[in-house]
Amino acid sequence: MENLSFIHRGQSISKKIAGVLSILLAIMILPILDEGSLEIRDWIRSIVFFLIGIFSLTRVSGSNKVEIVMQEESLKILWLNWIREVTIQETEIENIILSTKNILISRREKKALKLDFNYLTREQKAKIHKFMIEYARQKNLVLKK
Repeated sequence: MENLSFIHRGQSISKKIAGVLSILLAIMILPILDEGSLEIRDWIRSIVFFLIGIFSLTRVSGSNKVEIVMQEESLKILWLNWIREVTIQETEIENIILSTKNILISRREKKALKLDFNYLTREQKAKIHKFMIEYARQKNLVLKK
């Protein structure tokens, strides 16, 4: 069984556009360009817009990638808008619940992991469902629909 990985382009493009616009706005409102008004609030406003732009362009604002990787005894998941990946051991999975809006992975003694389908296309949702069904079948996990 192959690992699942794809990039969600729409969200990636909008984040890049927002980041570039924020940086341009920060440069345009710099107090130096405004005939020398050196008020602190102008500097703070410019720095805040610059930081928002940098934040939007880096992975700190969340991943634009969906990646599910099967490892020896675990499942490594990186989902849209997550900053870091989550590793779930096979032994801690109670069941997997598939629905049209999300996937819920119930875990023993830990909070359930919810994978939302917001912003995904129908084909991407179908790939994820197929992957999870096959994974549950291979590992003899309880699968609910």
